[in-house]
Amino acid sequence: MDDKSVISMLTMVEGIGAWSVHMFLIFSLHRPDVLPVGDGGVQMLYGLEEVPRPSQMEKICERWRPYRSVGSWYMWRLSEGKAVSGGNNGGGAVSGVGEIGHHQALLLDNVQVDR
Repeated sequence: MDDKSVISMLTMVEGIGAWSVHMFLIFSLHRPDVLPVGDGGVQMLYGLEEVPRPSQMEKICERWRPYRSVGSWYMWRLSEGKAVSGGNNGGGAVSGVGEIGHHQALLLDNVQVDR
């Protein structure tokens, strides 16, 4: 069964939304190419004022295909690193040092964001 069918079936259950299904696909079914389009990680990573629309999120994260689950996981980890380090030094995209900064650079390399 493909991911769209799983999302469609599970979101018919009251109380289960697309984000919950995406987490299920990533962490329980270990699907490598799931992009939780409603997640705030991309917003924080790119220093956007609001969570991108699903179509924007797809465009922003296209270069992570076929491993968008991994890209999503790194977004969350970068967000955690930002919270632990006490912020992002006055706004903008997440900034980090060492390992976090290295991985952020890999994710952002050659990615264009329409603002």
